[in-house]
Amino acid sequence: MNSINSSEIELLSPAGSFECAKVAVSAGANAIYMGGSKYSARAFAKSASDDSIIDAIKFIKSNGKRFYLTVNTLFKERELKEIFLFLDDIVKAGVDAFIVQDLGVAMLLKEKYPNVELHASTQMTITSSKAVNLVKSLGFKQVVLARELSIKEIKAIKKEVGDDIKLEAFVHGSMCYSYSGACLMSSFIGGESGNRGRCKGPCRLPYNSVKTSKRKGEKEAPYILSMKDMCALNSLSGLINAGVTSFKIEGRMRQADYVEGVTKTYRKYIDVILSDAGTATMSPVDIAKDEKYLLELYNKGGFTNYYEKHNGSDMIQRYERK
Repeated sequence: MNSINSSEIELLSPAGSFECAKVAVSAGANAIYMGGSKYSARAFAKSASDDSIIDAIKFIKSNGKRFYLTVNTLFKERELKEIFLFLDDIVKAGVDAFIVQDLGVAMLLKEKYPNVELHASTQMTITSSKAVNLVKSLGFKQVVLARELSIKEIKAIKKEVGDDIKLEAFVHGSMCYSYSGACLMSSFIGGESGNRGRCKGPCRLPYNSVKTSKRKGEKEAPYILSMKDMCALNSLSGLINAGVTSFKIEGRMRQADYVEGVTKTYRKYIDVILSDAGTATMSPVDIAKDEKYLLELYNKGGFTNYYEKHNGSDMIQRYERK
C-alpha cells in the first residue's frame, strides 16, 4: 500500500450545476465531470447552461482541479457538424478531457482538439484487456471500466494493459440492470434511448410477475429489475491494489448535498488508505456509520456492488423504499 503514489489517485465527482461543482471542490474532489446542454448521457439531468459550464471550469481550474466534459452519447450523422459549435467555447475555457462513447466522434475530437485527453465512457461497456488496449491504441488516456467487473478481473486487466492508460472505476451511485447502460428497454417502453442520453428508467418501475415461486407468506416483490445503489467503501483498498487510479461517483442528476456528502466521505477513506496507517484505522464500526450516512443521503433500497458479488436477489431493490 505504501508503494502507491498518492498523487496518481483521483476522486472524480459529478456536477449537474455550478453549485454542485463548487461543493465537490470544497469536499475534496480532484476532478469534476459535467455534461452540457447537448450530447450527454444524462439528458434529463439539471445540466448547466454552456455559460454556466464555462464559469464552472474557470472556478475548478482556479482551484487546481481537473475538469472533464461528458460527450458520451451515440451520434447521428447530422450531429457531427453541430458538435464543434457546441464545444469550441467550452474547450477554450480549459477542458482537460472528453468522456466519450462514440468512437467516430472520439476520432473527430482527437483531430480537432489534440490537447484534450480522451476518456472512454462506461457506456462503451469495456470488460476486457483487449478492449482497453484497443482504445489505448486509438489515443485514449483513461478508461472507465464497466461497473460489472470484479476486483480480481480488474487486477487481471491491469496486468495486461500496463501503465500507459489509466483505469477508472465507479465507486458510488446508481447501477444499471443491464451492462453499463447497454440497454434498449427504455427505447421499447418509453420511446427514448439510454444510448442517446434519454433513459426513462423502466427498470425502476414496479412489475407484476406472471408466475412466481415464493415461500409461504412471502410478499411478491414488484421491483424485480431495480438494482440497489453501488457503495464501494469496503472495496476501495482492493481497487487501489488492483491498479485503479480514478474513483468515480455517479450522480449528475443529484442535488448539491448529495455531491458534497458522498465526495467528503470517499475523500476521507481514500486519504486513510493512502496514509502510513493504511486500512488499520478503518474499523467496521466506522464504515457502518458512514454507510448509514450515505444511505440517508440517497439510495434505491440499499447498497451493493459487483466488485465483491455478482449474483443474488439481495442486489435488487425488490420492495418499495422505506
